[in-house]
Amino acid sequence: MTEKESENQKSSKATPFWEWVIAAVGFMLVVSTIGFTLYRAITEEKTPPQLTIKYDEPVSNGDGWLVKFRVTNGGNETAAAVTIEGELKTEDGSTETGTATLVYAPANSERGGGLYFTKNPQPPSALKIRVTGYEEP
Repeated sequence: MTEKESENQKSSKATPFWEWVIAAVGFMLVVSTIGFTLYRAITEEKTPPQLTIKYDEPVSNGDGWLVKFRVTNGGNETAAAVTIEGELKTEDGSTETGTATLVYAPANSERGGGLYFTKNPQPPSALKIRVTGYEEP
């Protein structure tokens, strides 16, 4: 075997420089992700779900009225089966209720839905929407 053939075999077996660089970057990303996850698991304070609700103006929807809402979970724990209740009191003294259930409201997230009413929830009607409960997943 000549000296030139020997060098060609060595160079074909050597790992390219950029392959090492990419492997090192990938390794650092994996290690830092695991480290950050462990850090948050150890140091983050566990707070129960903190559910707040905001709703939009009512929209006419065929035979009734739709009120869209957004539930924000500001806590560090997930809430399941979040129950939303809307109560509409009209000028004539009648009361109409609507309910909705959100399957999940993950920690530090926002989820939406809507409630349907047969009467117009615009003022002078009194519309109140609130979260009435949740389950621990």
